[in-house]
Amino acid sequence: MVANTPVLPCDMTVADFTNHISELRNKLGGCGIKDEGLIFPLFLGAENRTDSNILSANPNSLLYARTPSEILRIVYGTGSEYKPGGIYPKGGGGNVAKWFLAKT
Repeated sequence: MVANTPVLPCDMTVADFTNHISELRNKLGGCGIKDEGLIFPLFLGAENRTDSNILSANPNSLLYARTPSEILRIVYGTGSEYKPGGIYPKGGGGNVAKWFLAKT
């Protein structure tokens, strides 16, 4: 299974790596648990038929929605929709991102 494949040079598996990324996105987004790693032991996904994960979804396989604020907090990597960083160190170029930047 791919989930158990080591991620070199890190001392973790693909499943560990994806779980850490998901935990970070949940923390930065400040929106509860809307992201899950490759393996999530607390419950079963896809209508309780699998214990692996490609997309985070509820028991009805509906994806969790994210607000523009949540998305900006994650892609900026700062946990704030008002503070650029991450892959957008100068802030996003769209109208919503510019609106938040104007509020700082």
